[in-house]
Amino acid sequence: MSRSLVIIGGGIAGLAAGCYARMNGFDAEIHEMRHMPGGLCTAWMRSGYTFDLCIDWLTGSAPGSSLYPIWEELGIVQGRKFENPEYFAVILDEEGNRFTAWTDPDRLAEEMLRIGPEDGKFIREFTSGIKRLMKLEMPVDYGIVALLKFIPVLGIYNKYSLPVSVLSEEITSPRLRELFRDAFDWHDQSAIFLMFMLAYMGKKSAGYPLGGSVPLVRAMEQRFLSLGGIIRYGSEVTEVLVENDRAAGIRLQDGTTIRSDLVLSAADGFSTMFRWLPAKYTDSGIQDLYRDLTPFPPLVFVSMGINGDYSKEPWTFSFPLKTPIRVGEKEVSRLTIRNHSRDPAMAPPGKSVFTTAIATDIDFWERIPYHSDHYRKEKDRICKQVPDALEAIYPGIREQIEVTDVATPHTFIRYTGNWKGSYEGWLWTKKTMNLRFPQKLPGLTGFYMAGQWVAPGGGIPGAALSARSAIKLLCKDEKRSFVSMKP
Repeated sequence: MSRSLVIIGGGIAGLAAGCYARMNGFDAEIHEMRHMPGGLCTAWMRSGYTFDLCIDWLTGSAPGSSLYPIWEELGIVQGRKFENPEYFAVILDEEGNRFTAWTDPDRLAEEMLRIGPEDGKFIREFTSGIKRLMKLEMPVDYGIVALLKFIPVLGIYNKYSLPVSVLSEEITSPRLRELFRDAFDWHDQSAIFLMFMLAYMGKKSAGYPLGGSVPLVRAMEQRFLSLGGIIRYGSEVTEVLVENDRAAGIRLQDGTTIRSDLVLSAADGFSTMFRWLPAKYTDSGIQDLYRDLTPFPPLVFVSMGINGDYSKEPWTFSFPLKTPIRVGEKEVSRLTIRNHSRDPAMAPPGKSVFTTAIATDIDFWERIPYHSDHYRKEKDRICKQVPDALEAIYPGIREQIEVTDVATPHTFIRYTGNWKGSYEGWLWTKKTMNLRFPQKLPGLTGFYMAGQWVAPGGGIPGAALSARSAIKLLCKDEKRSFVSMKP
């Protein structure tokens, strides 16, 4: 008789866990609190425009990558077209200087030398490091073999483990230093994180999947269903049932109990450990993680449907604001715009979609009741400020904007339950890059965890690989050999 597994959460990690569980003969049932799969990997439509929150690139999108077989097993690359970007972003400074962060390391070196020729040594070392990382593949399993593969690049790993903002202080040219920081400083994560990203883009294995987030998620959902899995939508979990120190099922918001032999949470880590489970299963080590580590910040995500063709403009463009705008209690002096015109699925012909993700302070939004007059006024103000800021770069665009949508930390919490409204779990820093986060809890059997809260750095690869790792652990505990297969 097959063993039953209940999976909490239908995001990337939950879907991947469900696929691998079914491949290994478990009766897997996913419970997702919203009406569709994907979690943070999502998009929504407004007046004919598609506003995509998630995917800019998929690491391992090319055959030959170590991740490509994983994506084949999960059914998300078959028949999908990818567009490989020539550049990561285009940056403008206050004097109008323009910096293109090319994905080709030689071209990037030329661009940096053009701006700061006196920094040749720094530039050569930085881009040479990217080239060496291009020869390395992301490990899909942890262990001695994976560690041995990292030995040739340990020097790079250690040298660039510091934050981008700190690394940039080694740059002599003030202009290049500022542009480098504006291009690559992503919530003060370690520089090695961005170098890996550039390495994958440089070897054309981090392409953008045309169609965006939802078709990719639906393909993974279909893969799970084709394997015989079951998904329950609108099924919100409030408790993990425990009997004799063993997970025994879940309780839903409406009071329904679902019994199972095994439970896997691919949902918010904080809710899982500090709300749904008895306190005795979270030891001091786990408590320290949630006290000391830094998650990705919450966002205000602004999307605009524009009656104009901006397909010739940069797909990611960062520029300073002549007049800072206020988001929450924070003054924002620079915007980074994602121009989705490279994907015809995002807007009607001749029209465009722009989005911008602005880091904000959760404390401010927690003080404002959801859907209160104060909340609506804040959203209305942001709806006006962002188009006004764009007008300085794209004259006339304000009048072309047909629809504006603002998602706040309240939106993220409502739709995903993520702790503090974080959009990708833990930041990838020197403190977290070598940490192994627990996928089993002390004293509790039959229970496993997957997702962004056990995989620092966030993203689709981390979520999917953590799910694969969790099912391998489960198979080991159940004395089964882990197997995987392509459709």
